[in-house]
Amino acid sequence: MSGVVRPPGTYPGALPLLGHALRMKRNPGSFLLELQSGEPVVRIRLGREPMYVVNDPDLVRDVMRRPDAFARGGPIAERFRQMFGNGLGISDGPFHRRQRRLILSAFHHGRIADYVAVMSGHVEDKAASWRDGQRVAVHEEMDELALANIVRVIVADGATLDRARFMAATAVVLGGLFRRMTGAGAVFTRLPTPGNRRYREAEAFLRRTIEAVVDDYLATGTDRGDLLSKMVLARDDDGRPAMSDRQLHDEVMTFLIAGSNTVSNTLSWAFHEIGAHPDVERRLHEEVDRVLAGRTATYQDIDRLEYTRRLITETLRHRTQGLFQSRVATVDSRLGGYHVPAGAVVLYSAYALNHNPRIHADAERFDPDRWLPERVDPVARGAFLPFGTGLHGCLGEGLSRAELTVSLATIAARWRLVPVPGHRVRPKPAVTMPVNALPMIAHSRGVGSRADGLAVAREDPGHG
Repeated sequence: MSGVVRPPGTYPGALPLLGHALRMKRNPGSFLLELQSGEPVVRIRLGREPMYVVNDPDLVRDVMRRPDAFARGGPIAERFRQMFGNGLGISDGPFHRRQRRLILSAFHHGRIADYVAVMSGHVEDKAASWRDGQRVAVHEEMDELALANIVRVIVADGATLDRARFMAATAVVLGGLFRRMTGAGAVFTRLPTPGNRRYREAEAFLRRTIEAVVDDYLATGTDRGDLLSKMVLARDDDGRPAMSDRQLHDEVMTFLIAGSNTVSNTLSWAFHEIGAHPDVERRLHEEVDRVLAGRTATYQDIDRLEYTRRLITETLRHRTQGLFQSRVATVDSRLGGYHVPAGAVVLYSAYALNHNPRIHADAERFDPDRWLPERVDPVARGAFLPFGTGLHGCLGEGLSRAELTVSLATIAARWRLVPVPGHRVRPKPAVTMPVNALPMIAHSRGVGSRADGLAVAREDPGHG
């Protein structure tokens, strides 16, 4: 490699001891977006910990695609590891590659089609449970739907799972992880505050729940046609179990939380955006009426639901699930023209890339048509990484996109979800940035006039 290599500059405004931690804690989205206007790589400090923030999309992809040089690690990744153990979402190196190979076949196209067939039934039941004119807590309904879907993929018989309590505990844990990630240190997390007690209780409940499920599968040793059965029955060449009991727990924890929370958040934000943009609502309804004619969407319908898929893609951009991630440089490395020393923590933000006006024209405007093939800019496409890329790219991307499409289309074919006037919608501080609350009025399609739905909820523009 030729050219001058220099260390990144330090971003101004660091406070003694705290560094930039206060700004990160107060409004991480705004701060990370501000960094995008600076150098492609810049140093900040969270407390005494220096971090190298990568702002250029090509360099972000470079970091993601070089796991041997930029391994999962650093204080942010370690906080995830404390909760999720060594599951696919956080593991690295040869062990990660081995785990990925063991699980990969559970997500091939044929299996996804089977999963979506079950999910279609779940969303049909959800749509049938509402009454015309009912005030619906959309964020709670989508939590229930997404958890029911991922439970069926992982655990065929999930009837004994206390889903309401599981989702409540998940929300507490993800909110607590967010506060631990954006703070200046871990000292305050050890204090006996009510918030810390709630976090520890929620964490313990999640662990007990998943341990009980795994223990049941280990005791029976039968193939129930689900992901956990596949993991339990996997064998090494010597005939021994391919995964330890602890590893089974970590993988189930990762899939249950990652596979439910991000899907439910994305669906909730999608319905909010549909309710806030009458033209988006009109075009969505025209498409689902033409393709579905009121019936439940299936896997075979997905290719024809073009506008629905663009709407989901725009929701994933506009309502980014996750503010930032971290890696650790394992060797002295070069990023663009910048030197990153071995051991340095590297941070990058999908949220900042998704809201950078130099990457996405009119970035704060919700516009599904920006993803039309003839309109999408190659730079914008390259910067859009909702499921990651490379060896650590999300194994469940195909399933998640299919689930989102089928769920959104089926509900939109039968219902108009109208914003409750005066309700303030805003992101809730958590790892995945869910909506704080989303009450909407359900109107059966064909009942009432379109004028009923033109009241748009006021929204707090702050992101985190």
